[in-house]
Amino acid sequence: MSYYRCICRKCGSNYASMIDNDIELQKESCPGCGEKQLQISEPLTSSEINKLFYGGG
Repeated sequence: MSYYRCICRKCGSNYASMIDNDIELQKESCPGCGEKQLQISEPLTSSEINKLFYGGG
């Protein structure tokens, strides 16, 4: 299971998502501003995933 860094083009917030293509991701709303302007930036590394979900690194 891979996670990707997503950026909202409207408010600049960063999120993690399992969605791996921009077309599907654009159907999702930004949790911060509510706009449907999310874009995939890059895959998250295993250490980033650990920090996000487990509080470690």
